[in-house]
Amino acid sequence: MLTIERFTRLLGEAAASLPQDIFEGLNLGIGVAEGSKTRSDTASGAPALILGEYTASRQMGRGILLYYGSFSRVYPDMEDDDAGYEIIMDVLKHELRHHLESLAGSRELEFLDAKRLSEL
Repeated sequence: MLTIERFTRLLGEAAASLPQDIFEGLNLGIGVAEGSKTRSDTASGAPALILGEYTASRQMGRGILLYYGSFSRVYPDMEDDDAGYEIIMDVLKHELRHHLESLAGSRELEFLDAKRLSEL
């Protein structure tokens, strides 16, 4: 399993490899939460693990949080940095798309995510 230190390092590498202008307006930056997060508003009622989350608040601002605990529960046997990097990059890009759509006044991905959750 990737340690939280390796996870955080890979997230930093992934963020550094992307065009820096897409982070504009992300005043809270990108963080790592040690724990996991679930949502139970699925069709089956079974909890779904959340790997990452974009938040936008008038009071606090905009930020991205990746849940290390969720990653370690979904991918308990992951040892390889390259595979970890790819998964982290996929989640980071997903959350950045939420950020860019939010700046543009769009909620398309938010609706797609809600639909996907309702089908679980």
